[in-house]
Amino acid sequence: MLIRIYILGMLAKQDNYPYMLRKQLLEVQPFTALSEGKFYYDFEALNKNKFIEPVETIHEQKRPDKTIYSITKSGREYLQEELYSCFKKNAEIEDLYIAIYFLDFINIKKAAMIFEETIEREKRLWEKHEEKKDLLLTTESISITSQLITEHAFNKAHFNIEWMERLLVFIKNYKGQE
Repeated sequence: MLIRIYILGMLAKQDNYPYMLRKQLLEVQPFTALSEGKFYYDFEALNKNKFIEPVETIHEQKRPDKTIYSITKSGREYLQEELYSCFKKNAEIEDLYIAIYFLDFINIKKAAMIFEETIEREKRLWEKHEEKKDLLLTTESISITSQLITEHAFNKAHFNIEWMERLLVFIKNYKGQE
């Protein structure tokens, strides 16, 4: 889904062709494991769903034709829904990376409110687990391996919550692309 958000967001900024969008994505997120097939599959799915449409074909001698695409009205609506959804989910922090690039296409106050609720939900979830963690780690029968795994999970959760709180401050203070 994140590839589709990226494609829509970039086309909301400017009409472009698929090869250039893929190249730009790999520059922005160089560690993204992105197969060419997956990218073009998602691109074609957006086209089939009429979220994007071809607007021009550029013919160059001794080069393949380049089809320029634009985002449609329904594509813009879908982009907004998906961006809000990114801030509502809390499964993986990495899902927010792409969404941050396209804050200009959503209502910042609404995004902040949604994300604030997500952070609070995540905090409550880990607070419930915290009580169990203390009990678990004081049990003599727990293995060293289980202790390491438990400590890692909680350290990661605390780090993620801190990062989400910093991101929330960024969103609340966001003034648009400079």
